[in-house]
Amino acid sequence: MDNKKKGQGVLAAMRGVVYQKGARVTYVDIALVVKKLKKIAKALKLLGIGAMMAGAVGIVWIWSPLAVANLKYQIPRNKQVPMTNIQIPNWEVPDGNYSIYIPKIGAISRVITDVDANNKKEYLEALRLGVAEAKGLGHPGEKGTTFLFAHSVASPLDYARYNAVFYLLDKLESGDEIEIVYKNRIFRYSVFGISVLDAKDTRYLRPQKDEELLVLQTCWPAGTRAKRLVLTAKPVMVY
Repeated sequence: MDNKKKGQGVLAAMRGVVYQKGARVTYVDIALVVKKLKKIAKALKLLGIGAMMAGAVGIVWIWSPLAVANLKYQIPRNKQVPMTNIQIPNWEVPDGNYSIYIPKIGAISRVITDVDANNKKEYLEALRLGVAEAKGLGHPGEKGTTFLFAHSVASPLDYARYNAVFYLLDKLESGDEIEIVYKNRIFRYSVFGISVLDAKDTRYLRPQKDEELLVLQTCWPAGTRAKRLVLTAKPVMVY
């Protein structure tokens, strides 16, 4: 090898160049490769940070309704509002035509009336707006069963898609109060029965005209369709 080629080899070595075997002499510039790898590593780092942030936002989006419901329940307050002869609700009514209030768990929601409980598309759309009232049964203030249901979801992913009104329904006990505004009139009920039923048990969806009965139902455990948590209540005072 002549002196010129030796000089080129020394210069290449100083630049971090590695020769490869072959008919033609090619080389890889290590400095350039390292620079590119650093750029790729930086991009992957930013991508990872973005994925983590997206995951955090997703967790908040999914679980925040349930967290808010629990927070409302935990905040010290007079959870059981005494029954008094007042004609104006002491809570903010979202819809004077039909709304529900459960003092103990701080649950307030409008009620979507006449929802077909057998039509999944229909009741899921109603649950995005509030609590659903089963079609074909009674209404507050008349003999028959007023059947209200909410949180009919298949997984925690749906927590943010549907209302969180009935997430804490299991906190209620016999004697707890439920207040309903229906057609701008106040109807108050007292819980007397709490039960967990099979998902196929539709006993309370059967029409009856013997008595006025309020039924609240939600899926149980939360985020599943395995069972149904059902509360029954009777009227206490009507204004």
